[in-house]
Formats: sequence, C-alpha cells, structure tokens
Amino acid sequence: MKFNRVKEGEFKRLVDNQTITALIAQESNNEHNKFSLFGIDENNQLGYTIRHGRVDELRTWRLDILSAFVKSLGFASIEVYFSKVDKQ
Repeated sequence: MKFNRVKEGEFKRLVDNQTITALIAQESNNEHNKFSLFGIDENNQLGYTIRHGRVDELRTWRLDILSAFVKSLGFASIEVYFSKVDKQ
C-alpha cells in the first residue's frame, strides 16, 4: 500500500468526501507515547498520513489529543499500534 503525506486540511477533506474510510494510530519509534495518524482508502488501497505544514515529517500527537481529533472527524473508533511492548 502506498502512503501519501498530506497536510491536516487535505486529510479532513478526504474524510469529508468519504475517501478515507478507516483510521490507524501508530506510535512513533523515536518519541514515547506520541502517535501518528494514518487514514486508509480501502477502495483504492491508498494510505494517507498527516505531515507538519512546513516540513515533510509525520505529525505526532499524544493519544488523548489524537482521540479528540478523530472524534471531531466523525469516527467512533480507530486501531492503535504501539512501537514496542516493554516486558517487565
């Protein structure tokens, strides 16, 4: 699956047009408890992720802030993946 990096406004437009039909949150390998959001276009097998406006890097959020953003988009659930699990 190919992933395109888009700005937040474009991501919202894709959700509004029902192009993005599923969301996935992936924890960053570099920042503990920071998550990137991926939108999936299941019909065309394309993925979209939000990048920062000025630089081409993935935007990250804390999970509580990300969940509020997802709710504002009208989604009731997302899949969450952690980068690694600490064994104690």
